[in-house]
Amino acid sequence: MNYSQDDSVAKNHRMFFLGNALISFGILVVTTGGSWDISNHLLNRPETFFSTPHFVLYFGVMIALSGAILVVLKRSVEKIKIENRISIKLVQIGIALLLGAGPFDFLWHSNFGLDGLLSPPHLVLICGMVFSSIGAFLSIMRNFAHNSYLVKNILTVLSILPVWLSVTGLFFSFSLPFSKTDYFDFNPNPVFGAIFATIAFPFLISMMLSMAYLVNDKKFGFISTTGAALIIINMATSIIPNPWLHPTIPFYLFTIVPIILCDLILRLSANKMRTYFTAGIFGMLGYFVYYPLITHVYNKIDTNQIVSASMTSKIYFEMILSVFPLVVIPCIVMGIIGSLACHRAIRSIKHPVSSQLS
Repeated sequence: MNYSQDDSVAKNHRMFFLGNALISFGILVVTTGGSWDISNHLLNRPETFFSTPHFVLYFGVMIALSGAILVVLKRSVEKIKIENRISIKLVQIGIALLLGAGPFDFLWHSNFGLDGLLSPPHLVLICGMVFSSIGAFLSIMRNFAHNSYLVKNILTVLSILPVWLSVTGLFFSFSLPFSKTDYFDFNPNPVFGAIFATIAFPFLISMMLSMAYLVNDKKFGFISTTGAALIIINMATSIIPNPWLHPTIPFYLFTIVPIILCDLILRLSANKMRTYFTAGIFGMLGYFVYYPLITHVYNKIDTNQIVSASMTSKIYFEMILSVFPLVVIPCIVMGIIGSLACHRAIRSIKHPVSSQLS
């Protein structure tokens, strides 16, 4: 009888874990489709609700929904419910927003045609992505300790990237000038957008890479794998669709090098000074990791040129000399702050809620 009870408990935990993994993978597909959709907008490709990027996006929603069903079915198990109370609530809220975003987006397109990045249905969708990806991340990180190095690496990328990409989408919504249409103008103030991007993106990069490092007990390789995965996805969805950006692919891939070097530095010694140094480097990479979209943010307060698909790389590299020297110090500072915030957050992530309340 004990054996059957133990088998039942183990099976419930496996199904719950699988559900969260499906949610993370689904949100990863959603963010990929969303990034592709932005690239299509920039290339002025004709779009309807039934476009290919939208199909990819809502296919990801269906994957995430299937995972959420497993999570909800297993939430009645007392031990799972106690240890994952917050993450389950985040998943439920996030999936509800994702499901509501689809019909909302369809109605918006039907009534107003082309929608901006910060349109109400997009904001609902992005918030749903953020909530559900964070909820799945919390559950996965609390339950993968006994897996092999390779499996941990895969799970780290699978769980952190959806959080990173969905929060990136939220931050870009409040900094990119892509939200003006024939009916509405939701564009952020250019100065606000530039300041917000300078503060938010270095903080996010440093926090996510530090998270990959800390949840795996400061082992080598997790920073490199997570950073490389993000860069490859950004390249596939933001650079490759634009043929004028293809010559800059080697430049963009070079961004992986400082991330790997920081990983090596922390492997040699993880003292405070080296941690601060690598966090500052992570923050400084904000201008480079978010190429080419970051061009549109800073261009508004620099040369204010028309950033066409063919002119994006030219304007970006011109701004390295004028904009980057102004933002590099704030980026470094925010990178350090992001790392410190991650160290604080990691304590609650690595321990069940029940142990915090007891």
